[in-house]
Amino acid sequence: MNDLKLAFRQLRKSPGFTLVAVLTLALGIGANTAIFSVVEGVLLRPLPFPRAGQLVRIYEALDENGARSASLNLSDRTVARFREFGREIFEDVAGGTGGASVAGLTGGSPFQTVPAARVTSNFFDVLGLPPAQGRNFTAEEGLDENANVAIVSDDFWRSALNSRRDVLGSAIVIDGTPRTIIGVMPKAFRHPYRANLWLPLALQPDNPATINNHYLYGVARLRPGVTPAKAEDAVKRMCATINSDDRNPANARSAYMPPLRESFVMDLRPKILVIVGAAMCALLIAAVNFAGLLLTRVIEREGEFALHAALGASRKRLVRQQLTQALLLAFIGTALGLLIALWITPMLFALSPEGGDATGSAMREFDYAARLDLPVFAFATGVLALVGLGFGLLPAARASRTDLRSAMSVTSRGATLDRNTRRLLGSFVVIELAIAAALLTASVTATQYFRKLIEEPWGFETKDRLAFNVTVPDRFFPTASAKQNALETSLAQLQALPGVKSATVVSPSPMDASWTLMLFNVENAPAPEPRGVYTAYSRMPVAGYFQDMGQPLLQGRDFNASDTADAPLVCIISQSIAKRFWPNESPIGKRIRWGRLDGTRPWFTIVGVVGDMKAIADPRDGEVLGMIARPFAQMLVHGTTQLDDITFVLHTNGRSVNEPTIRAAVARANSNLAVYNFLSLEDAAARSRTTERFIFVLVSSFGFIGLVLAAVGLYGLLALQVARREREFGIRSALGATARQIVQLVARQGAILLLLGFTAGALTTYGVVRLLRSQWTEMPTPNLIACICAAMVLGIAVMIACWLPARRAARVDPVIALRAE
Repeated sequence: MNDLKLAFRQLRKSPGFTLVAVLTLALGIGANTAIFSVVEGVLLRPLPFPRAGQLVRIYEALDENGARSASLNLSDRTVARFREFGREIFEDVAGGTGGASVAGLTGGSPFQTVPAARVTSNFFDVLGLPPAQGRNFTAEEGLDENANVAIVSDDFWRSALNSRRDVLGSAIVIDGTPRTIIGVMPKAFRHPYRANLWLPLALQPDNPATINNHYLYGVARLRPGVTPAKAEDAVKRMCATINSDDRNPANARSAYMPPLRESFVMDLRPKILVIVGAAMCALLIAAVNFAGLLLTRVIEREGEFALHAALGASRKRLVRQQLTQALLLAFIGTALGLLIALWITPMLFALSPEGGDATGSAMREFDYAARLDLPVFAFATGVLALVGLGFGLLPAARASRTDLRSAMSVTSRGATLDRNTRRLLGSFVVIELAIAAALLTASVTATQYFRKLIEEPWGFETKDRLAFNVTVPDRFFPTASAKQNALETSLAQLQALPGVKSATVVSPSPMDASWTLMLFNVENAPAPEPRGVYTAYSRMPVAGYFQDMGQPLLQGRDFNASDTADAPLVCIISQSIAKRFWPNESPIGKRIRWGRLDGTRPWFTIVGVVGDMKAIADPRDGEVLGMIARPFAQMLVHGTTQLDDITFVLHTNGRSVNEPTIRAAVARANSNLAVYNFLSLEDAAARSRTTERFIFVLVSSFGFIGLVLAAVGLYGLLALQVARREREFGIRSALGATARQIVQLVARQGAILLLLGFTAGALTTYGVVRLLRSQWTEMPTPNLIACICAAMVLGIAVMIACWLPARRAARVDPVIALRAE
């Protein structure tokens, strides 16, 4: 107890040291615990399935190499073939597709639009996750297109169905069709596509209309002993056998099959590794700073410890006192670090990216909780505690082997630091400055990159544009003409609203370019090898869409009312496609084939060229050449999939148009149209770069923390040296040295440390960037401006850190300094 009281008294006598040491510990522990807790949720948290390592995501490859960049979702035919011929590879193969459905109870209860997924009957069996209540779909229900059953999520059961105990067997109306609820999924499970409802999907592998439709999210469970790499090789051989017997161009050539957990994070990993690296740098700089503070404390108190030893204090006693003080510091810093981690973890979780996969991240679909990662907290605490204990016990070890006279003389005003001590303390500061330089360079680079992304034009107007989605269920709109009439009537009602300048319709949403791809070939041009097709983003707009959206028409015409389902098939291409295939001539009148050249899909004649648009692309898509738009009316008839993502975009004056007004207008047009997902295109544009914003915020934060800690470390070193050199400064003043010259003397030492630190940081940054660019090819590279800005910021911090000790040195009174000796 006496040692504890003494430790409190010692820390209270040195409030500056105590505050800096505690804050260093708290920032090092709290920041790292928070960021690694989020990383654990994104990258490391296991999937909630038995033998999850045997689950793979399946993409159909366009060539025999099975390359990721040449892969697509599965078709009905591919799922059926993989099941039939892959029995030695897979235990089973399942598929699903996402969309939105209007659901509600019978009896006049309110209806709501919720995310829904149609899955094959074996989907949950493949995952190994049965419903928490009720049963799974049966094989018979998976073959029956009219099977009116549904499974609901735990969230939907609790919020929409009020956790009713008799939910199993109860009726629910989904898209106008009464269905029976047969199961409730486990808590927090909403996979795939963040679904709240799951409906059975009946595959049609031999339907000519859908044989080339790659719309299925594919997942399979490998047989025991089969690894994903072995499975890919086996699938290549299987596909070769299939194609040798049946040369149908719709057959798969190969497959790309990453582990299911890997498929959620493969595009995030290099970006999150950047964040992890910044966090580790912050932890390292905190540890070095803490070590430097404690070592400075050791040197300052050497005489005190030697005096205690000379007066009879045992080595054990000295060790116990220092151990108590170090543990007290560690306890206070750890407690504050825990509070910091608890405070910022939810904020980081809210900022965190949702994942590169179109189905959303595992963090969102399997577990919503932002929880503290206790192992990481223990690791960060242990690192800094070991540093504290090691340097906290150093005085006792030195005092036990130091005689009183030498120790007292070392701490006198006339004794400067010996060379070894100066080098040790200087090396700590250089390390801190090097890490801070690397973090600052990364911060400036992230700022440049983020600003470039924000300022990059979308290619169409987002200001004063309000978008919302609708669904047109087949039950109420069984034909293409019925859907077309309902949408045209809604457009007329919306255009008549006060405050609406124009209204248009497109699929998919303007902000979701990468969700829908079109495979195509150009007439009189060879197909690319080995894929056999080019890839473009797909648009299906109504007449006048590009004018309403402010996307410039460069050649030809916009779609008009004559582009009906019965008219010749036409398309509009973006400028990048026009330059790629017709650099020196007009593309108007040229033809593009949807799909492979040897396929059965139709040709489209080019009638216009528009400016390129910005797209938040999925890296898995590989090279996407641009955008191809086809008239909405024609694709309602000739499309092979149901248009689930139908988006209305209103150009408003920003004042009188709101959600209730829009819902009322659509209801007047047709009460069976389901309206949902209202958003401003400006807000959607701001949210479109969550991953980059996340990196920007975190790297900048760690850069600031590193800068502060490095400045504190440099200040501590120079303050100690100034204190030890007071007699020297007094003599220099007595011999005629001016205050400016003494300030320059102290500042020169800081400048040398800055130069060494920044040079080491620049070399380290260069090596790390080269390493990371092998994993993240689009990673922004630090440029000269970033290096100059980082050097300026670091230089200003060093100037401030040097100025305080230098001012103290310049104010030394030579009479007082010499009389003290």
